Amino acid sequence: MNDQQQKMNPRQYFNHLLHHQKIYLCILLLVLSTAILVLNYLHQKPLLMGGESYYYLSSAPQELLYNPLTLIFKLIPDQLLFLLPPLISLGTMVLFYVLAEKIKISEKNTFFIALFYILTPTFIFTSLTLSSYALYLLLVLGGANLLLLESRKKYFSIIPFLLASCIDTFSAMLLLAGIAGYFFIFKKSRERFPTIIIASVAAMLIVNAVILNTPFFIGPFLIQNRASDLISDLGGFSGVGFFSILLAFIGLIIYWQKKNLPLLISTLVIFIAAYVFNTHTVFFLSLLIVILASAGFEYLLEQNWKISFLRNAVLLLLLLGISFSAVAYHDRLSHYSPTSVDQKALGWIQRNTPKEAVVLSAPENSYYISYFAQRKPVFALHQDYRQQDDLSQRIFTSYYIDNLFPLLDENKVSIIYVSEDMKRKFPAQQEFLFLLQNERFKLLYFTEEAEVWSFEEAKQ
Repeated sequence: MNDQQQKMNPRQYFNHLLHHQKIYLCILLLVLSTAILVLNYLHQKPLLMGGESYYYLSSAPQELLYNPLTLIFKLIPDQLLFLLPPLISLGTMVLFYVLAEKIKISEKNTFFIALFYILTPTFIFTSLTLSSYALYLLLVLGGANLLLLESRKKYFSIIPFLLASCIDTFSAMLLLAGIAGYFFIFKKSRERFPTIIIASVAAMLIVNAVILNTPFFIGPFLIQNRASDLISDLGGFSGVGFFSILLAFIGLIIYWQKKNLPLLISTLVIFIAAYVFNTHTVFFLSLLIVILASAGFEYLLEQNWKISFLRNAVLLLLLLGISFSAVAYHDRLSHYSPTSVDQKALGWIQRNTPKEAVVLSAPENSYYISYFAQRKPVFALHQDYRQQDDLSQRIFTSYYIDNLFPLLDENKVSIIYVSEDMKRKFPAQQEFLFLLQNERFKLLYFTEEAEVWSFEEAKQ
């Protein structure tokens, strides 16, 4: 047997990968999620990440009684909640493959959508945090798979769709528009089923928005930065890589020549508008970018280039760029809050301060304060973002105590938590950190990384 017979050529390797992609990509997803969980455990960090997780663990059970995540918490012990995000991600991947087979998406397109999804920072982060939108996607995919059944079992699709419509008003409107578009544009039917399912979702949307006061958008849970929140390479918490955006532009040009362009453009405009208003909706925009990027990459792969070496080099560069963005993001995740320092300092506050104490810290720390310290934070970004952001700017950029003290008194601040991230970002010789030298502030707890101060009432 000669060398040529013994060796598989690259195309055979690729075909093998396509044929067994479900196994390989699900393993990749689990490896990436498990690696971060192990690193967090070794660094003695909390296993759940992000403000949204701790919002659901602390405030959401009182504010969002019928949110699917808060309902799940009643079934799962707190000690096992860290397993929920990776399981949601894995379930999403499995349901996507089932749906792709039903609607006959090509093997190549399915592979690249799944691969780019796994390597996109937005979805890497949702595999580590309790994310409403990640659960929403799982429920919608589950409902879509049931909807495509020909038997009466399709009526069961109402259940996941109704649960998905309880997340927030925006996502419920997207779901309603998607179901209506499917029945009136792609599959016209005279059965009663379309009317029943559309009416059910519409009724749930109205009940949630009008009676239960479900927010229009969930979040945001951190200070918004519209550049870095979209392009992860700029150092944001989520978003997509630069090379994915580049491929998405190529994919958009391809779709420009197809008849479903109006639907694509309207979806893109809605997602961009939602992102500008609330960057937490980057989840939906990232999902669309992943789909367009996969179409763009598949187009480049199938083109007959005059110089095959150049084609291979370009495709390899794009794959390496996307992979590098994912690896760099993984490395940054180890530094994201909450850290072991946060957990220890906030635990000290919980044990050594009055229960009625109001704690001031950076707005992003508010949800960690609610959960670990079990104290009321000054800020709640998800309730009135603009007002909360303005207040934080006025407090942390104050140069004089005459400006700072009235704000602290007005918000009944009694405890101040200066995190490691605040010490790194805020100037030490001016503004807020410098003003802590005033006699009304007393240092209660400190390490090299974090400090806890008290703010005493003004002497009469």
